[in-house]
Amino acid sequence: MPRQIHLSPIRQPLLLVLGISLLLGTAVRSEDWPMWRYGADRSAASPEQLPSQLAPLWQLDIGARKQTWDDPLNADLMSFDRLLEPILVGNRLLVGFNDSDKVSAYDLANGDRLWDFFTEGPVRLPLASANGNLYFTSDDGYLYCLDIEHGKERWRFRGGPSNRHVIGNQRMISAWPARGGPVIRDNTVYFAASIWPFMGVYIYALDAKSGEVLWLNDETGSQYIKQPHSAPSFAGIGPQGALVATKDALIVPGGRSVPAVFDRATGKQRYFELNAGGKGTGGAFVAASDRSFFVHTRLKGTRQFHLESGVKTAFLPNEPVLGTGELYSAEVIEGKAKVCCWTEDGKKRWEIEADGQGDLIRSGTILYAAGLDPTSLAVESSTTTRKSR
Repeated sequence: MPRQIHLSPIRQPLLLVLGISLLLGTAVRSEDWPMWRYGADRSAASPEQLPSQLAPLWQLDIGARKQTWDDPLNADLMSFDRLLEPILVGNRLLVGFNDSDKVSAYDLANGDRLWDFFTEGPVRLPLASANGNLYFTSDDGYLYCLDIEHGKERWRFRGGPSNRHVIGNQRMISAWPARGGPVIRDNTVYFAASIWPFMGVYIYALDAKSGEVLWLNDETGSQYIKQPHSAPSFAGIGPQGALVATKDALIVPGGRSVPAVFDRATGKQRYFELNAGGKGTGGAFVAASDRSFFVHTRLKGTRQFHLESGVKTAFLPNEPVLGTGELYSAEVIEGKAKVCCWTEDGKKRWEIEADGQGDLIRSGTILYAAGLDPTSLAVESSTTTRKSR
C-alpha cells in the first residue's frame, strides 16, 4: 500500500480555482506547469518534487463559470470551460476567461493582477506556453501569441477563411470558432478552428515563434462514414477540447464524439473511428501515452483506446494521471472514494481510500488529490507503508 502523508482542509469552494492551484505554487517551486495537465500528452504528471506539507499562499474569488454546454446530457462530455484552468510560468499565473473575453496574468507571490489581454470572443480553452510566449484560442476564431512578461501581442492567426460571425452560446462569435485548444511540442503549436464539419474544419501546425504555417489539414469536414447508430452518412471531426501531441501523433478531441488522430509531422489523418466508440463515448477530455489515449464515456469514466489502431479496450479508469507504464485514477468503488494505481494494461496494483474526484495530479513521487468535499490529500506513490494522520 502507498503511504498516506497529509490530509488537510482547504475550506474553499471550487469556484476559487486560483487559490486552490496555488497550493502547488510554493516558494520552492522551480518547474513550470506550462499547459493544461502539465504537458503535450496531458498526463497531469510533473517531474517536480514538491513537499508533502502544503499551505495556502493566497486566494482570489473569481466567481463561478458559465460553461458553453450546460445541458444535463452533455455537461460531463463538454466540460472544457466549466472551471478555470490556470498555468504557471516563472512568476506568472495565467488564466483565460470565458465571460469577459480575456486572458489575465497574476503575480505568483501575492496574487496581484499584472496585465489583461482582451479578444473579440470568449476564451474557453486552456492556455499553453513555451519559450516566453503564451498561446491561446478564442471563439473569435483566432490563435493568439503573447509575450508572457508584459502581455503584448506578438502575432495572431485566424483559423477560418473569413471574419464572418454568427450567434453562438448567446454571443457573437466566429463562424469558425477556435475550440481546438492549442498544444505545443517541438517548437510547433497545433490548434483547430470550426465546430461544424459542413462549414469546413481547419487543423493547423504553426511555427511557434513566427506563426508560419507548417501544414494545414482542411479535408476532414465531410467524410462518408458510419455513425454511432451504425448507419453511414456524411460527418467529420468537430474539434472541441485541448489537443494532445504525442511523439508521432496529434489527437483532436471531437466534442461529444471520439477524437480523430493525425500524423503530427504531416497533418495526414490516420483515422476517425466515429462508430467504433459507440454512443456516449467522446468528449473534451483526452490524455495519451505513446501506446494509448483516454477519452470520456458519458457518466462512466474514461475509456482507453489503442493509439496505433483506434480500437477501444474494456479499461475504464477515471481521467487518469499517466506515468511510465502505470497510471493513477480517482474512483468510487462500492460507495467509497479511492485513488487507484494501474498498469497500462488495466491491472490494478494498489488502491487507497482517498477522494480525488475533484482533481488528481502527480508531482515527483507524490499524488495530490482534491476531493468533492473540501479537502486536499497527498499520497506518496513509491512506498509500501501507510501512516495515518
